[in-house]
Amino acid sequence: MCEKNSGCVACPERTKTVTILGKPVIVKNYICSRDGVHYRPKPDNVQLQLSVCPVSFCPADCRFCCARETKTDRRIDMGTFAAVMRRLKEEDRVRGVKITGGEPFTDIGLLNEVISILFEIFGYNLELAISTNGIGLKRVQEIKDLVHLETIHVSRHHYDDTVNRRIFGNDAIPDTAELKEIIAGTPFKNLWVFNCMLMKDTIHSPEEAHRFLDYAIATGVSKVGFMECSAVNEYAASQAIPYEAVIREDDPSMLFTKGYYDYEFCHCSDGIYASENGGIIPFYGRSTKMVDYGYSRGLVYDSDNHLRDGFGGEIIV
Repeated sequence: MCEKNSGCVACPERTKTVTILGKPVIVKNYICSRDGVHYRPKPDNVQLQLSVCPVSFCPADCRFCCARETKTDRRIDMGTFAAVMRRLKEEDRVRGVKITGGEPFTDIGLLNEVISILFEIFGYNLELAISTNGIGLKRVQEIKDLVHLETIHVSRHHYDDTVNRRIFGNDAIPDTAELKEIIAGTPFKNLWVFNCMLMKDTIHSPEEAHRFLDYAIATGVSKVGFMECSAVNEYAASQAIPYEAVIREDDPSMLFTKGYYDYEFCHCSDGIYASENGGIIPFYGRSTKMVDYGYSRGLVYDSDNHLRDGFGGEIIV
């Protein structure tokens, strides 16, 4: 894999400085590589993924979460949010948007307002996704623009309801029967994705990954994402297990379709899993290292009404 930092035929300069809403921001200047050697430069007008956090509060208590100790209850101001979004639209800086949190379904009215403003400003071609732990998901049909959403990512870290609720530290997390009912209630099943954190005490082996994927097929979601646990705190560090040890490329149940390298930072892969009884489901996964990138990999509009150059990053406006 290429180790160069910049400037050869195979490796464009890793970063460049652009102006976003009047502030200089160092951004990623290359497209991830299929072979880990040849990297292409990004277009002149670099677009970034935008994360929006309408609320700061999350009722779950995940021990691996970097925000576990944060129990503030802030909500974004819609006037300020809309003004910043319009400026980002004018500068053509947004590639796609994920609404996250906090837990966005704790305030369905505010969530609807955020979605409406995003589609009003960026149009219905915007790739708009929501990330949720599932609490409040029974109200999903109250989302007015549900048909225009790209995906809803539901955090689900184990196939056993009891174990899964223990991981979240909250019994309000929907169980399997509730999830099946919610998913069956939407006519477009490709809306639903499970995101699973790989950890030593839970989904830690190829066999456990198979059980989780079988569970996902039975539940009715269209895709599964596996994430390597990042060492954001002492507990998370103790639970970390390499993605490649669980999602193995020599696994005969998995057909790998594509993968990308991001220098020493990240490796991701996509594929299709086939169960023993003939069920199939697409999956993807990512192995991300805890490093200081030194540049912005995305924008974040937080519940404190600031736009930042990443989670916990410098304030842009």
